[in-house]
Amino acid sequence: MVAALAALGVAVGVVRLVRLRRALDAERAARRLADGLHHHDMSVIVDRLNRRLGPAVLAGAVLCEADQVLDSVLSAHDPEGGSL
Repeated sequence: MVAALAALGVAVGVVRLVRLRRALDAERAARRLADGLHHHDMSVIVDRLNRRLGPAVLAGAVLCEADQVLDSVLSAHDPEGGSL
């Protein structure tokens, strides 16, 4: 009787483990699919933006870089007239 209950407990545990593994596999597959779709959507959006705003984005990037260089130069300058 005890052996039968133990066997039943093991069988229930195995069934639950298999169901859990299947659920985890389904979640992983859904995650991979969602990640793939997100990557595809972002690629499409970036391509569209580059086609429509390419020159403006490039000019903005150049201005941003120039701003960073100017900020670094100004932050290295001593307010009393000398340089650090």
